[in-house]
Amino acid sequence: MSKPRLFIFLNRLAVGGPAINTLSVAAELSRDFEILLVAGEPMRDEQSAEFLLEQYKGFTVKQIKSLRRTILPIQDIKSYYHIKKIIREFKPDIIHTHGAKPGVVGRLAGWRMNVPVIIHTFHGHVFHSYFSSFVSQRIVWIERMLAKISTAVIAINQTLNNELVSKYKIARAEKVKLIRLGVETEKFADTDGSKRQSFRQEFSLSEDALAIGIVGRLVPVKQHSLFIEIAEQLIQSAKQQLRFFIVGNGPEKNKIEQLIVQKNLTYTVEATNRNAQFIFTSWRHDMDIVYAGLDIVMLTSLNEGTPVSIMEAMSAAKPVVSTNAGGVAELIDSGKTGFVGTTRKQLTDQVVMLIEDRLKRNEIGSNAVQFATQRLSKAYEVEQLKKLYFELIQTKG
Repeated sequence: MSKPRLFIFLNRLAVGGPAINTLSVAAELSRDFEILLVAGEPMRDEQSAEFLLEQYKGFTVKQIKSLRRTILPIQDIKSYYHIKKIIREFKPDIIHTHGAKPGVVGRLAGWRMNVPVIIHTFHGHVFHSYFSSFVSQRIVWIERMLAKISTAVIAINQTLNNELVSKYKIARAEKVKLIRLGVETEKFADTDGSKRQSFRQEFSLSEDALAIGIVGRLVPVKQHSLFIEIAEQLIQSAKQQLRFFIVGNGPEKNKIEQLIVQKNLTYTVEATNRNAQFIFTSWRHDMDIVYAGLDIVMLTSLNEGTPVSIMEAMSAAKPVVSTNAGGVAELIDSGKTGFVGTTRKQLTDQVVMLIEDRLKRNEIGSNAVQFATQRLSKAYEVEQLKKLYFELIQTKG
């Protein structure tokens, strides 16, 4: 008996939570489905995720140049017709879209081509903190229309689920399915300390130096300026050496560098200046080594879905201090598995406490990895998705 055909449509094949999650899930699902994964190409400031295709296999991948992150009518129309052509040739039983642009182009194309099952995953949303209120309202209206032609929409955390159903009224409760993200928790173990040693040797970190990091695209919604402001206070009051790592890249990089200079602080790119207070690492392929080398991980976002960076940091037994964005509070039991703050002072005080109390850092890290191992399993996410796929296929005959 032939496998059901699954068409996965991803925004861009670029390093980041959605791509890593989608590729790793596709590899697991390939045992039960014939999978075609289509994605746009990375932007100039993004790191290609093609290297992950050596790790995650079992499915076919196509990249289309016409798919862009921004709204470009001519390119978007090209993408729409390209996707229709791919659907005509592949004849999928399911089309599953990830990201705002694939969610529009892919669902419309799937609907027009009579794909039996159309699913969209909200890895977060752009209903606030990205655009003006006028644009945000139009986006909400468009998503409501798209939900009507969707067989199901997936929320990756309970907060997002509630927002889709009750706050923004994107879809009826019975159409919204809660399937939480998972990570490969075992990948981030560092049982013999060799990963930590490798990272700290690379950046010439002494044993008593504390490394504090933030991971993600350098874009306004991630609010790196808040990270810099908190770091400035910590540097002024700390009694030991602190090094701040900015992992990722994006259009805000120059602004962040300028802010650091304005505050009379120093930065370096990839450790060319070994005494700089801030280190821009750009994108890294070895995030397990990065987390092992850090002592504290921060997230300062205004808006999030379920931040993969937090899940990975917890899997690496690192204490996290984060703003209360999106599904963060569902990951962090503040004071036990990490800390959640709502003001700059709260966030700063929480980091200060972790800096000054090594035992507390270890306790929080131990609680975090225990939670991650028990609750953030990739296998559970895959099983939930597989169950949903087969249920919807059966319902559609």
